[in-house]
Amino acid sequence: MAIMMSLGALSAVSYAASSGVKAYREWQASLPEEPPKEEQVKEKVNDESQQKGKEKESDGARENVFAKWFGVGVGSKYYEGGFEDTMTRSEAALILGVRESSDPKRIKDAHRKLLILNHPDTGGSTYMAGKINEAKELLLKGRRS
Repeated sequence: MAIMMSLGALSAVSYAASSGVKAYREWQASLPEEPPKEEQVKEKVNDESQQKGKEKESDGARENVFAKWFGVGVGSKYYEGGFEDTMTRSEAALILGVRESSDPKRIKDAHRKLLILNHPDTGGSTYMAGKINEAKELLLKGRRS
């Protein structure tokens, strides 16, 4: 009886070990490739700047270089600029990065985060702080806090 129990335990341990090894190999295969080294990135930047110097396109469109290199847009959920003369609710929602129908707490939280980043006392723009405040007031107008 003791021999049967020890063989059963040995079988269970070996099955668990083989399953663990299989899972580890699958995990390793699913890992993304290593990001390029700094030297490779610098070489790529130099090559691209030389190509752009030769081509010199003057279409005026801005290119998001960070998104091109790393596949991620920086601050992509926030409004990228160009304000209308009179702010609309949709523009205010874009500025704060919330929906027009968001609750007042979410609007106030988004306003606070953006104003901390753009406050004039900490080196931010007075114009941007004013637009952020205007957006908050417009979205909260007629709502209960």
